[in-house]
Amino acid sequence: MDQILKNRIMIVGENSHFLYLMQRYVRRSAYKIIAGNLGDDLLALARCEKPVVIVLAVDVPETIGWRILRELKTDPEAGRIPIIVCSWLDEENLALAEGADMYMRMPILYADFQAALESILTKKYVGKNP
Repeated sequence: MDQILKNRIMIVGENSHFLYLMQRYVRRSAYKIIAGNLGDDLLALARCEKPVVIVLAVDVPETIGWRILRELKTDPEAGRIPIIVCSWLDEENLALAEGADMYMRMPILYADFQAALESILTKKYVGKNP
């Protein structure tokens, strides 16, 4: 069961093209997809599903995506889940200040997505007992 929980990635966003692309990228890897919309109760979904990473698409500052990022990162349980923020905007500093573990500027290539996952997961599991 524990191994099953370690292979889920949550993809969250409003843009159907982004969701489709990220789902294709995840399907090409060894991970399972948990898809969420910005209108869903993502905090409850993250607590329940316990993904290894959340990929969150955000746009203009002070929109729902940024609020969700803050909610996830301040939650005692969900706050431990690494979040990769993806945006068309040059908002890396804001994303990192709000708690994102990594920022990716769109458009995102598959190789860059895989490298980001590897980087995040390496950081997450370094020093953990097997």
